[in-house]
Amino acid sequence: MISSLLQKISGGDGGNGQLEARQIAEDYWVAGQLSPEDMKTAREQGFRSIVCNRPDDEEANQPTYLEVSGAAEEQGLEHVYIPIGTGTDFEEAGQELADFLAQAPRPVLAYCRSGNRSTVLWNAINT
Repeated sequence: MISSLLQKISGGDGGNGQLEARQIAEDYWVAGQLSPEDMKTAREQGFRSIVCNRPDDEEANQPTYLEVSGAAEEQGLEHVYIPIGTGTDFEEAGQELADFLAQAPRPVLAYCRSGNRSTVLWNAINT
């Protein structure tokens, strides 16, 4: 399933309704900002859990975690909110992510504005 997931999403959307995401571990992917509408696509592409690393209200017109999590629940996706912003305690955030991953169905899709903070947090608990 992971290899077919990789074929579906690593090349970007290309206008075919697929999410653009980067695989950073066997069952962990990162992406830029996701919308509530993306949750259906995420489920269809095989994801089972969502991690939101983007704080609410960073930018105007950004969907809130509540909006995205509601759509995730409708699609049967597990989800967690671990916002990474100025002053974030990475040790605490890393422990929250590790705790979530200990029980989360895989594969997991984490997102922030660009995917960078999600990658940094993953690296913080895996180095």
